[in-house]
Amino acid sequence: MKKITLPVSLIICGSILLGSCQSKSNSSATENNATSNSATSATKPIKIILDSDIGQDCDDAAAMAIMHQFADKGEVEILATMFPMQDPMGAPAMDVINTYYGRPDIPIGTYKGNFKYRGELWDHYNTKLANKFPHDLKTGKDAPDAIALYRQILAKQEDTSVVIVAVGPERLLADLLKSGPDDYSQLSGRDLVKQKVKMLSVMGAGFPKGDEWNIKIAPDASKLVAETWPTPIVYSGNEIGQAIRTGRRLLTEAPENSPVRASFENHPFVDSVTKDRQSWDQTAMLFAVQGTQNNWKLESNGFNNIDETGKNEWRQNTDKDHSYLILNRPAAEVAKVIEDLMVAPPASTKK
Repeated sequence: MKKITLPVSLIICGSILLGSCQSKSNSSATENNATSNSATSATKPIKIILDSDIGQDCDDAAAMAIMHQFADKGEVEILATMFPMQDPMGAPAMDVINTYYGRPDIPIGTYKGNFKYRGELWDHYNTKLANKFPHDLKTGKDAPDAIALYRQILAKQEDTSVVIVAVGPERLLADLLKSGPDDYSQLSGRDLVKQKVKMLSVMGAGFPKGDEWNIKIAPDASKLVAETWPTPIVYSGNEIGQAIRTGRRLLTEAPENSPVRASFENHPFVDSVTKDRQSWDQTAMLFAVQGTQNNWKLESNGFNNIDETGKNEWRQNTDKDHSYLILNRPAAEVAKVIEDLMVAPPASTKK
C-alpha cells in the first residue's frame, strides 16, 4: 500500500491547514497560499470542539486531559464539549473535568434524540465523578441540545477555523449534517460545516479494514459522515490506539484530586496487572493539535468505505479527502508523550 505524508506546506503550527487545501489535487498556487498563511496561523490557538462518549471507556477522560493541557499552553481554544449519548450523567462528568482544569464555563451539549445504539452502553465513571468532584451541571437534561449548540458555535467562528475531534459514535455529526437553517445560521448543516470547519479528526474504524465499536454502534451515522462530510477527515484507527498503552502513571503521578485519575481507578477495562489501557481517543486529540510531527505518517490515497453494518475498508479506487494515521515511531515513545499530558496538573495549580 502506498503511504503518503501530507506536504510540509500543509502542516501549519503543528496542525494541518486543511481549510485552505480543499483537495489533494489542488494546484501549487493553493499550496503556496497555505504556506503564506503560516505566520498568522502560528499565533492563533486551534479552535476545538470535542465530541466524546465519556463514561464508556477511560480514554475519553484522558483525551479531555490532553485537550486541556494544550489549552493551558495556549495552543488550543476549547469551544465546546459534546456528548452523543442519552446518559444524563455524561454532561456532568464533562463539567467535572472542565472545572478541574479551570474552565467551568465551557459549553456542553447533549444528544436529545431517540436513536438506539447497537451495543451495550456503560456509565463506568460518569456518576462516580459527578458524586466526588466539584461541578455545576447536575444532569444532562439541563444541558442544551448538542445540534443547536453546534450550529450556534460554528456560526460565530471564522471560516475554516474549527477542528472537530470525534472520539465516540458519530450520531451528532450525522445529525448536524442533516440539520436545516435556524436562528443561528441560514445555511444547511452541511454548508455550515463546509464553511466553518477545517478538519474532522476521528477515532474510529480500522485499517486497512475493520469492525470497530465507535463506527458500528451507529453505522448509519458513520456511513453518512464518511460519504458526505465536506471537509478533510483523518481517522485514527483501532490499530493505532491498540498499540499505545497509557494510564499506569496516573495512579502514582497524577494528583489525588484528579478526575482523570479517578476515571482509570477501578475501571474494568484497565488491565489488572499492568494497570494501563489502550490509548485510542488520545491519539485523535494529539493529532488534531500537533499534526503528524514524528508520531505519524498519513495514508491519504483513497477513502474509508463504511457499509450498513459499520464494517469499514480502505479503498483506493477513488481519492477523497480521507486519511488515516500510521504509527511512525515506537509506540512506547508516543505513549510517553500522551501520558506526560495525562498526568500533568492543571496550569492553575502549578507552582
